[in-house]
Amino acid sequence: MAWLYLAIILAANLALLLPPASPLRVAGALLLTGLLPGLSWTQRFFSGQPSLLRWTLVAALSFGFTLLTTLLLSYLPGPLPAWSILISLNLLALLPLLPHWHNLQPSNPPTLQPSNPPTSPPLPLLLVLLIALLLRTINLDYSEFQGDEALALITAAEALEGHEDALFLRSKGPGEVLLPMALWRLSGLINEPIARLPFTAAAILAIVTIYLIGQKMGGPRLGWLAAGFFAFNGFMVAFGRIVQYQALVIWFSALAFLLTLLWHETRQNRFMVLAGLSLGLGLLAHYDAILVAPAIGWLLISRGVGVRGQGSGVAEKPGLRSPVSGLILFILAFLLTTLPFYLPFALDPQANRTGDYVGGRIGSELRNNLPDFFHFNTFYSSSYYLIVTGLLVLAALIGLVWPSRWSRWPGLIALVALLLVSFNPTWLAAGPFNLSILPFAVLFALAFLALLAHLISQSKPLLSSSPPLLPATYYLLPLLLWLAVPFLGYNFIVALGLTHIYTIVPAWSLLAAIGWHLIEQGSRGAGAQGRNHPCPSAPLLPGLISNGLLLTTAFLSTLFLWNAFIRHDVEYWQDYPAGNLPFYWTPYAEPPQAGFFGFAHRAGWKTVGQKIAGGQLSGDYSSNEEPDVTTWYTRGAPRACDPQPEFYFLADDLIDPVEIPNDLIASAYEQIGRVTLPNQKQLRIMQLQPSTLTLGDLADASLAAAFDQTATPAAFARSARGAITIEANFGNLIRLIGYDLDTRRAYPGGRIPVTLYWQALVPIPASYQVFTHLEGQSGPVAQADGVPVCWTYPTDVWRPGQIIADQHAIPLELETPPGDYPLQIGLYLPDTFARLDVLDEAGNPAGNSVTLTQVQLK
Repeated sequence: MAWLYLAIILAANLALLLPPASPLRVAGALLLTGLLPGLSWTQRFFSGQPSLLRWTLVAALSFGFTLLTTLLLSYLPGPLPAWSILISLNLLALLPLLPHWHNLQPSNPPTLQPSNPPTSPPLPLLLVLLIALLLRTINLDYSEFQGDEALALITAAEALEGHEDALFLRSKGPGEVLLPMALWRLSGLINEPIARLPFTAAAILAIVTIYLIGQKMGGPRLGWLAAGFFAFNGFMVAFGRIVQYQALVIWFSALAFLLTLLWHETRQNRFMVLAGLSLGLGLLAHYDAILVAPAIGWLLISRGVGVRGQGSGVAEKPGLRSPVSGLILFILAFLLTTLPFYLPFALDPQANRTGDYVGGRIGSELRNNLPDFFHFNTFYSSSYYLIVTGLLVLAALIGLVWPSRWSRWPGLIALVALLLVSFNPTWLAAGPFNLSILPFAVLFALAFLALLAHLISQSKPLLSSSPPLLPATYYLLPLLLWLAVPFLGYNFIVALGLTHIYTIVPAWSLLAAIGWHLIEQGSRGAGAQGRNHPCPSAPLLPGLISNGLLLTTAFLSTLFLWNAFIRHDVEYWQDYPAGNLPFYWTPYAEPPQAGFFGFAHRAGWKTVGQKIAGGQLSGDYSSNEEPDVTTWYTRGAPRACDPQPEFYFLADDLIDPVEIPNDLIASAYEQIGRVTLPNQKQLRIMQLQPSTLTLGDLADASLAAAFDQTATPAAFARSARGAITIEANFGNLIRLIGYDLDTRRAYPGGRIPVTLYWQALVPIPASYQVFTHLEGQSGPVAQADGVPVCWTYPTDVWRPGQIIADQHAIPLELETPPGDYPLQIGLYLPDTFARLDVLDEAGNPAGNSVTLTQVQLK
């Protein structure tokens, strides 16, 4: 076995010698980042586990090693070379094979002896995984990167090229950046499917993890029911098709929950170590991962006071020794994973800005976001899916409160009230006070207290039957917390939750499966009572109906998801609601205002990007698409601040539309080229008149392929210093290191684009504005002043050492007389107009502006 493992490692390493981005090289990179590093560790310390759990742990450890290794290597000065990642991952993969590690092998590797013994994966689970894999991989290369994906990859490029502060300029964890960094460096090039594959793998592994949780709670059928509801959720499909943190958050938080359950049952502290690592890895992706912490905390507390309930499979006395040791190991593993990033981040100025950003998203008062909840859920998933799973979750909650007389009627009242709030969002709102949270909180609280009372009393199983209709009580309590915390938080507390409601999906799916299981088993029990019915097939009828409804729900969901995320002759999101299939009820005439992820879309940006890279489209531009997208595909070409750039790139398919001056474009611009996609949508290239180019119809496929063949990190890292170098020191605060100048339209009525490249020397205490003047004898004849980077990046947030590309465009009035004018630039305080001194080599003031060159107006 060891020789086979070594042979696979060798083959994966040799594959990296193949041409960049070739399929075998990408496969080798994926093996080295997502499978091989954790395999020997799992075999060494968890060899006794069921195969599904063992391979899930293999992938989790491999992802974790890749994330942490890439993070630590990124702190080294200079660019991050491929050999450093390769050596580190190989060492981690081989370390457990060294002879001295045999002494550390546990004499009794943790094995499970649960109440539900593991079996081979059931056929329904395999079908769910197959359909889920197809929904997440077919046409993965079709959609272009959206803005958040582009930002993650630009950050990855800059970190790979040695930008020391790249990971700290963001308002969330680095997980979505670190995975593409490692894969990009090892595969040589990047494109949409390569960048997305690790997140697709995480999304599939999350389905397996949900199955394992469901199986632990109530057997294989409950497991694959939960996995199915989870896999056919639109959020989970969407986030398995993009370069974003959500798939990592869901997988690692669910895995932390599962491992804590296993620790709770087996007393093996190794599970607690992995649980801490998993939660830490989730937090490295995004703060959303912490929402599972209350559920994990309850499992720790309940272990300490000895509440376990029926079906645990382990009899033990209450005590603090085991939970304290587990908690200590959990915390140590959690800190080992999170501190390498969050400790330096907490000491960084960006932490304060992130805190302000998060505080603004949370808000300070109760609200009712249920309209957004329903809007997003019926946009990402079919309305039928939401109705079915929503009713099942409610059925499960009522099933929890029903056995106790004291909670039965309050629970029914809360149910009626929450339905009223769902259909009438203003029912419990009066002025600044919004109490819409109350019926939902009451129902969750009643279910929790009913379970807790049952657990303390150690009475017979809830809804007593043989077999029990509900999982063991100690499973249900943390599951309720796992659902209630994000559901109540994002629907009634957070001001701008948007798609963060995805965090409810794991617990929602599990509770929906419990609801289905409860109804199904209850109906079968009723059928069993009629086994003397004159019709012998009567007892089989409930099961047939149940399975038929499951197949119908799965079919309708699959068809909806195919239409939304895979089909692109008609694009569901871009053509909504006409893009929806006719037999699906669409409750909203318009899509949500924001928050579109994973849907099929393509504009043809690579064609434009390749023309820019080849020099055919030289000059600044603007677009009706958001800057994040265009910055990636134009590879940092200057995007104009003013409404009259050299080019306009106008796409039919838009991710985040930007308002543009259509009247000006119609009157002052001429179409010089276009990209036409197979679905007949276009991207038009417009040039300011008089135009100088004629590109005609551009071949999208060949130009896009050429774009991908040069997609190295250096091509996307925003580290340019300008075509013309210069050295100017402004007050020992800011250094001007270069500039670009475009004088093709330097005539009366034209404009002069200039890009200045600044470098901050120290933290800058004030916000300076930049002036760019064409100076005449009596003052400026033309000028463009403003906050750097189109009024978006003030100097007081610049970081020492950071290079900032600052675009300006000097408009020239028709009355401007021809002649030679010095182009002067500088910085000043807008309140006092006091200019920042320019210092000579000795550090003495030598004026308050710098003349870049003489510009001739013709």
